[in-house]
Amino acid sequence: MTLANILTNKEKKNLYSPQYLRHQEKVYYFSLPKELEIKMQLFATIEGKITFILLYGYFKAFNQFFDTNLFLNEDIDFIINKYNFLPTNQISVEKSRIYEYRKLIKQYFKINKYTEKIKSTFQKEANNLANNFIHRKKIFYNLVHLSKKLNIEVPSYTELTRIITIALNIHKKNILTKLELFLEDDKLKILDEFLEKEESSKNRYKIAYFRKLEHSTAKNQMLLSLGKMQTMKSKFNILKEIIDTIGITPKIAQYYAKWVEKGQTSQLNQTNTLNQKFTLLSFVYYQYLIRNDNLIDRFISTVQTAKNSSFRAQKDFSFELEPKKNQVLQSLEDAHISVLNKIANIVKDEKLSALKKVETIAVLVEKKTLSLNDILAEKKVFDTVIDNKYDFIEKKSISLQGKLSGILKAIQFDDTTSNKNIIAAINYFRETSNITTKAPREFLSDEEKTAVYDSGKFRVSLYKALLFFHVSDAIKNGTLNLKYSLKYRNFEDYLINNDEWNNNKETLLKVHELEGLKNYDAFIIPIKEKLEKSFKQTNENIKKGFNTYFTATDDSYILKTPKLDKQEDEESISKYFPSNEYISVIDLLRAINEETDFLSSFQHYNQGKSKTNHNLLLAALLGYGCNLSLSKMGKISKGINENQLENVKSWYMSEENTTEANDKIVAFMDNLEIVKFMRADKDINHTSSDGEKYNISHSIDSTNAGYSFKYFGTDKGVVAYTFIDESHRLFHSQVINVNERES
Repeated sequence: MTLANILTNKEKKNLYSPQYLRHQEKVYYFSLPKELEIKMQLFATIEGKITFILLYGYFKAFNQFFDTNLFLNEDIDFIINKYNFLPTNQISVEKSRIYEYRKLIKQYFKINKYTEKIKSTFQKEANNLANNFIHRKKIFYNLVHLSKKLNIEVPSYTELTRIITIALNIHKKNILTKLELFLEDDKLKILDEFLEKEESSKNRYKIAYFRKLEHSTAKNQMLLSLGKMQTMKSKFNILKEIIDTIGITPKIAQYYAKWVEKGQTSQLNQTNTLNQKFTLLSFVYYQYLIRNDNLIDRFISTVQTAKNSSFRAQKDFSFELEPKKNQVLQSLEDAHISVLNKIANIVKDEKLSALKKVETIAVLVEKKTLSLNDILAEKKVFDTVIDNKYDFIEKKSISLQGKLSGILKAIQFDDTTSNKNIIAAINYFRETSNITTKAPREFLSDEEKTAVYDSGKFRVSLYKALLFFHVSDAIKNGTLNLKYSLKYRNFEDYLINNDEWNNNKETLLKVHELEGLKNYDAFIIPIKEKLEKSFKQTNENIKKGFNTYFTATDDSYILKTPKLDKQEDEESISKYFPSNEYISVIDLLRAINEETDFLSSFQHYNQGKSKTNHNLLLAALLGYGCNLSLSKMGKISKGINENQLENVKSWYMSEENTTEANDKIVAFMDNLEIVKFMRADKDINHTSSDGEKYNISHSIDSTNAGYSFKYFGTDKGVVAYTFIDESHRLFHSQVINVNERES
């Protein structure tokens, strides 16, 4: 594979040529330290001195040396003025002199040589990034950044291209070599079923049945998804040994499975047997992982809906009984007051003797006690009905069992890293058709245990509902992990493994700029001291009453957020923009692209393919950005149809591409002087995050969608959670369920 087009000509020029420096940057980069200034004064010619300062400043700024013909005239003029040199029209210095200058600068910065060991580190990093299918352009810039971390000169474009080429080719080649040994294995024959055509439709292949995930939480759809997952589980268990032996990782499986999802089955049929089997193995592995996650997503969503529903039912029932509750309490209060008043009258009655008063009071108390007991009995029944939330949970059990029992029995949980109590309960649920009092109960709270074994009666339905609730909570908080998953594995599985860490600890810390953490005990001491000092200061301010936003209560405290008063003379940037003018969004996007080249980030899923037409990309972006369907965009656009936009969506508009394009715009904004006007403090940039609610059509099923009467009434919706800073740079966004807390 040739990768001569990793960077565009413009990107190559930007990387391997000196870039424009602002005045303050020039002052910083072109100021020689005393040690080098003394040596520079010994140079015979002004041209030599200027060249030396430029080489020093450019290396300090860009970690590389540039040819003299690339030196910028404005930088030459700056150095002449700064050092009071005589003006010169051109820079002409012998190559041998330039070599000496470079050697001096390298010695000063203690630049390492590009050794075989460093080359191996580069190759390992490129291999790792390629195995995770990071875009090759991103791999390239990662290696450039790595050169700065390792304190070496940035390698040439040819050298970095060579490293990336090896990285992209080596892994799949190794896998195919190992897979070739299994081609005659009968286990691989089960993959052929995917390429058979369905009886009901001669033009539809069976693999198409698995391409899309279901998102509905309706029982029939949950069972349909469960059936598909069971099919993939069966195939995966048969093929697992081959998958492990040839080295298909989840990332590799995900990348090649996407080809099956995005492309046509006929294209798969046209590849050679070895590549076909490899792609289908990746598809089986990825489908098994993603379908596990998909079912768990819907499991959690279903449980959350049941929780909300039971809580709402309990609340509604409480409101309905509120008048009766008040009536009972009033009756109880009236009865007590009536008895006390009558006793007071008896005591005040001078006609009655003391003995007669006692006898009369005793008769009165006995009579009133009977009526009070009736009222108290009614109150006790009422309180029991109101407070017993488990009755409402139990009513949801049958519905939950129909949707979730099969999932709980089919999913493979990671026994070694999960909570033992919840694992014991899950295993019992799987193995026992008739749940009895012997069922594990340690995962339940004391209150729940009392409710399940109420009055000696074992409430099976409530037990099952609470098990579903605890499973959902445990998955979300990480105490219950899946064995095969992309999202819900044990946290440790996502980290660098211990062997690699122990063998390469020094290099890893250096590469990721974490050398300060090598001695953690020493690193944490000043942080602890600073934290303790902050706590002490905060507590003293509260004690002395200086903190007017803090109010202590009996068992907690209340914090008030102060309002920010807008200053009348606050600097506004509106005066810098034209007023009463409208700019086409497309024209605006084109102008931004000219400055940032963000459209180049939307590369084809096959990174070797050429870029798509900019008009198609802009139309697709505008459609998604303005919440217009691609079919509508196709109809209202000239020379563009829906099929073209669908192709762009499938092959070019990935999450990774979109993030990279957004990062380019954010980075460009960071270099604009005008954004500093928006900051309250030019040295500190404050950020803000907030969620925006969006309705979801009834015809669309989404695991992220949830019900919220406050925002959507009886409809469903999602939250687009966005993060923005004072400079109005939208640096991150994600879609979450409306029931999730944004904090």
